Amino acid sequence: MKRVFFDDLREADNFEKQINSPCWKDVENLIDKMDGKNITQITMDNGDEDNYFCLGGGNEGLFNIFISENDNETIFTLINPNDDVNIYKLVTGGQEADFEGRLCVNTQIAKVVARYYYENGKKCDDYLWE
Repeated sequence: MKRVFFDDLREADNFEKQINSPCWKDVENLIDKMDGKNITQITMDNGDEDNYFCLGGGNEGLFNIFISENDNETIFTLINPNDDVNIYKLVTGGQEADFEGRLCVNTQIAKVVARYYYENGKKCDDYLWE
């Protein structure tokens, strides 16, 4: 990955941050800091804004993840097939919204798919995407 962008809502006048040429530990540390209050969204790309990985949330230990390709022409959303009943309030990009349980995954899964994208630049087909 060439770039990782994240929000840091503790700094109201300069909340969008960027790390150039991040190592995996940089990304993992950001995921660990996502709390739905201060850091609520991470995007990473290879310098091509038309193709990116986006991870939002963190509050309640849950994340919503999608991959955008070709300037949002194709979007793949990570699916949790084990929760099609619950509704969770996640904060992503600083905005609170209701997310179906099927659109929320735990920290462990979030790290696995984020690392796969970090290393390969594409979605991890070991998981369900729609």
